Amino acid sequence: MLQYRDKSGDADKRRTEAVLLREMCHTNNAFLIIDNDVQLCLDSDADGVHLGPEDISVHKARNILGPGKIIGASCHQSFEKAKQAVRDTANYVSFGAFYPSRTRADAAVLDHAILNQISELPIPVVAIGGINLERAKKLASQGVDHVAVISDLWNAEDIQAHAEAYQSIFSGVSNIYDRGLN
Repeated sequence: MLQYRDKSGDADKRRTEAVLLREMCHTNNAFLIIDNDVQLCLDSDADGVHLGPEDISVHKARNILGPGKIIGASCHQSFEKAKQAVRDTANYVSFGAFYPSRTRADAAVLDHAILNQISELPIPVVAIGGINLERAKKLASQGVDHVAVISDLWNAEDIQAHAEAYQSIFSGVSNIYDRGLN
């Protein structure tokens, strides 16, 4: 799964890039998720959208996108938000930051005790924030279904090998195909 995140105001550039990324993702059997922009998801025919707390609700996004699109919801540190996202038909939820992150230096680090509750969720859980391979292994062993990674992947000497190492950690772990895809 690849998430497209571009906060620029250039709508034409964003649409062009999203369409190209969708084609590349589909060629490589991957999903393209658009960050925070339901309209761009529609315009580019991306596979889904990831919504933050300041975006429209999962419920409203589902009404716009329909059952065939993936919707993820950032829950930051709130298990209650995760339960609401499930009720609103999200396909996955994310929690974080689990570790300090250079990408979002202002993000509060999450109490890992929340991992004791994630088995109650019927949809996949994504861990965000300061993830590296060692931390991903630990999170997977604690029930996390996926991790969101930026710096550790893009700063790797061999990005493809590093991505494959991440995939091997989560091989056989529940994913969006197993549960949660409407």
